[in-house]
Amino acid sequence: MEIEVDTMPTGIFLIRWDEVEGGIIYLKYPDDLEIPNPVVQQITISHNFTESYIITEEKDWNSVSYYNENKEMIIVLVLSKFDDGNDYLDLLEKFNREIDKLTEEKKLKENLEALFHISLDAFRTTDEVITKLSNEVAYLKTREYDYGLKFDYIIKTNHLPVKSRILFMLAIKDLVNLEDFLKVINTKKQWLLNVLKTLVKNDIVGYNSEKDSYYLKI
Repeated sequence: MEIEVDTMPTGIFLIRWDEVEGGIIYLKYPDDLEIPNPVVQQITISHNFTESYIITEEKDWNSVSYYNENKEMIIVLVLSKFDDGNDYLDLLEKFNREIDKLTEEKKLKENLEALFHISLDAFRTTDEVITKLSNEVAYLKTREYDYGLKFDYIIKTNHLPVKSRILFMLAIKDLVNLEDFLKVINTKKQWLLNVLKTLVKNDIVGYNSEKDSYYLKI
C-alpha cells in the first residue's frame, strides 16, 4: 500500500510597501493565486522592514517569507496546510539570492515562476523520498509479520529438536521467559531447563535475572 503525503507549495508572491495602502502585492504566481489582504498586512508588519524569516500559520493560511532589504520587498512562498515552513528556509534563501540579481520587472516575473517550480521540484524530491521510505517500512513490517508466522509454525512442530525451537523463538523475540517457552514448546519443564542451561553455558543464549528471561547473544 502506497502512502500519499498531502503537501505541496501552492504559489509565490512579492510584497512591496506603499505609503498609502501599506503592504501591496507586487508580483505573484500563479496569476489566480488568492491572497487575503489581512494576511499581506500581517506579514508586512511582522517583518517590520528587517531581514528575517517568518512562518505564518493561520486557520486557512500557511506560508514562509523573507524580507529582502536590498529590494525592499518580501518574498512569500505559500504552502499547503500540512507543509512545514522550516523545510523551505534554505529554498527561500536561494530565492532571495536570485532576486538580488534581477533588476527588470519582466525578468523578475519570469524568474518568480521559475523559482516556484524549483520549490515544487524540491517538494517532489522530498515527497518521493518520504513515500519510498514509508513504503519500504510498510513492506518490511509485512515481511516481519510473515516471517513471524512461519517461525511460529516451525517452533510449534515436533520435527525439530528443543534446542532449535528455543533458538527460533529467541530469533523473533527480544526476551522470552520459561513460561512462554513452555506454552509453545511441547516438552517437559526439566528437559527445557537443561537445554537452556547448556545454551547459556555455551554462550549462545543469555539470561536476564532481573526479568527472569532469556535472550539470544548476538
